[in-house]
Amino acid sequence: MPSDAEQYRSQIDELLNLPQQSWLLGAGISRNAGIPLMYPLTDRVEEMLSGDQKNDFQAIRSDLEESAHVEHVLSHIGDLISLAGRTLTKEITIGESRRAIDALRALHSHIQAHIRVTMRWGYVPAQGETAAQIGTAEHPIVSIEDHVSFVKALFNVRRAGLERRPPVAFFTTNYDTLIEDALAMCRVRVTDGFCGGAMAYWEPDFCSADLGRPFDNDGGWQAKIFKLHGSIDWFVSNEDFVVRRREYAGYPPETSGRLLIYPQATKYQATQKDPFASLFAAFRNALNSNECSLLAICGYSFGDEHINEEIKRALEHRGNQLNVLAFVKQPDDPVLPGEQGLPPTIVEWLKSESTWKDRLVIAGSRAVYHGDLTPKCAVNADSQHSWWTFNGVTNLLRHGPEVIA
Repeated sequence: MPSDAEQYRSQIDELLNLPQQSWLLGAGISRNAGIPLMYPLTDRVEEMLSGDQKNDFQAIRSDLEESAHVEHVLSHIGDLISLAGRTLTKEITIGESRRAIDALRALHSHIQAHIRVTMRWGYVPAQGETAAQIGTAEHPIVSIEDHVSFVKALFNVRRAGLERRPPVAFFTTNYDTLIEDALAMCRVRVTDGFCGGAMAYWEPDFCSADLGRPFDNDGGWQAKIFKLHGSIDWFVSNEDFVVRRREYAGYPPETSGRLLIYPQATKYQATQKDPFASLFAAFRNALNSNECSLLAICGYSFGDEHINEEIKRALEHRGNQLNVLAFVKQPDDPVLPGEQGLPPTIVEWLKSESTWKDRLVIAGSRAVYHGDLTPKCAVNADSQHSWWTFNGVTNLLRHGPEVIA
C-alpha cells in the first residue's frame, strides 16, 4: 500500500497532467536570471535617483509601512498626484518640501524608467564581499536559460502525450519579458493581446481568438500570456492607445511618463481600464471552470491582495472545479508552531472552515499542506524539497514524482 508521502507526490504529479491548466508566475522565477526581487529593485531605483527626486523618494518610502517596496511608492505618488490636482495651487507637501504636480509626474516617470532599465539589463545586489552586478545595454547580465528549460519541460515533455491540449494560460506579475521570449525561442505558438511585430498595438479580440477565454483554441494557440502588472515594453501612445514598443525606438517617447507598469494591486480603479480590465477578466475566467482544471503558482509570494481575492472567490464559487497547486518557500529557521512559515494568506485559507480548501495543495519547501496546516511529506530539519524553486518545478515537470521522492 502506498505511503501518505507517495500518495501526495502522485497527487501533485496528476494535477500537473491536467489538460486545462494555467500558471501564475511571480518575481521569484526571474531571480536567478539576473532580475532583482522587489526589495533589491526598490533599493536600486533609490540609488539611481538624484537630487530632489531622490529626497522625495526617500521621504515617501519612510512614510510607508516597513514592508513597502517600489510598487507601493509608485502607488503613493499616484495618490499624491490626484490630491495635488484637486488643490488650488496644484502642489502638495512631501517631507518638508512643496512639490508641484508636474514634479510628481516627473518623479513617477523617472522611477518607471529606472525599473525598465534594471529589468531589461539585469541587476544582482551585493552579497557580503561580492560587489553588485549592474547590467547595461552593452553588457547585459539577464539570462533566459531557466525560462527556456521550463517551457521545454512543460510543452515538449509534460504535455506531449496529452490527447487534448488546450492552450496553457500564463498569468504573470512580472514586468520582464523572459516568459514570452522563452516561448518564442521554443517555437510555442503564443498570443499576448497585441497585434503586430516588434511594434504592436493592443487588440485582444482581433488577434487572440478571444483573449478573455484563456482556454479557447480557435486560433490554434499553444499558450496565452496575461501580464497582470504591465510590462517594460508597454507604452501609451500620444493617441492614447496601448502599444508594445520596439527596443530603442524613439516613439512613443519614454519621457512622456506613459510606460505601462501597473503600480500596485490595491488600486482597484486601475483594473477597470484596458488593458488591465481585459487581463483581469481573463484571469477571472480562467479560474472559473466547470471541468477539472489547475492553477499552478510559482515564484509568487501572495503579496497581491487583488490577485489573492480573485483566487479565493473562484475557489468559493459553487460548481467550480479549479484546483490550486502552489509552490512556496518556507524559512530555513524554526518557525512558530502551526504557521509553518507560510504566507499569511495561505495560513488563513488552510485554517478556514471552507470545503474548497480540499482543492488547495501547498507544495512547500519543507512539507506539503492539504486541507489543514498538518505537514505531509515533511523533510528533515537540515533538508528541503527542491520543487519550490523555478528549476525545481522544471525538474518536476520533466521527470515526474521520481525527482521528488
